[in-house]
Amino acid sequence: PKLELVLVGACPRPPLAELAGVRAARAHSMSGQAEDPLLGRRKAAGARHDTFNLVFIPPLVALTILSLLLATDTLHYLLTWSVLGYVVLDILYHLVDPYCQPDFLRWATIVFHHLVVVWLAAHPLQQPQNLSFTAWATIVEVNTVCQVFNRAFKLKIFRIGFLVTWFGLRLIWYPVLIYSFHGVLMRQGVELFSHTYCQVVGSQVLLVMLNAFWTAEFLLAKKPQEAAKDKAT
Repeated sequence: PKLELVLVGACPRPPLAELAGVRAARAHSMSGQAEDPLLGRRKAAGARHDTFNLVFIPPLVALTILSLLLATDTLHYLLTWSVLGYVVLDILYHLVDPYCQPDFLRWATIVFHHLVVVWLAAHPLQQPQNLSFTAWATIVEVNTVCQVFNRAFKLKIFRIGFLVTWFGLRLIWYPVLIYSFHGVLMRQGVELFSHTYCQVVGSQVLLVMLNAFWTAEFLLAKKPQEAAKDKAT
């Protein structure tokens, strides 16, 4: 399957978001059976959720870029509240239509991701001196924009952009943010492993772990598919 891979902000469907559906569809095709109605329901729900993201994610990324370039408190506040609004709305979306994800594990990890984001995004609202944290983190949503644009327009440039930003932002930049957040909080006199420290650094660690989990999930699932392909040839 295609590698179509998620601080603060939207959560793109991770690399295996469509894997279960793809494998099931191939199995049905090879056996000559009709497509499973549940599979069809999940595919339709997933397409609707892609449209949902196409509407909401690009404006968040545009606001993130403005916040980074202009660095005003007004923009930082607007971005942080916008992120919270989107994430809460997406949690409700997942509760109303859990079929937008291919299985319960995917649904559960994404909802958990969003709950962590809510806790993390609340920090700069409580500590305005750290309002810039939101923009530092939401720049990762450039990756999500590449994903939704790739799905919508089927252009190779967005697929390449998606792959590059997945590894560059989610697997490199996000771990760097753990170190950066730690340094800022230490200079501000925040006690190690205090509530504030866990809210910021702990949340970022959890988000990095989720990205690593989704990446490993894809890589592990890809091996048997490559073996099956080699066997077929």
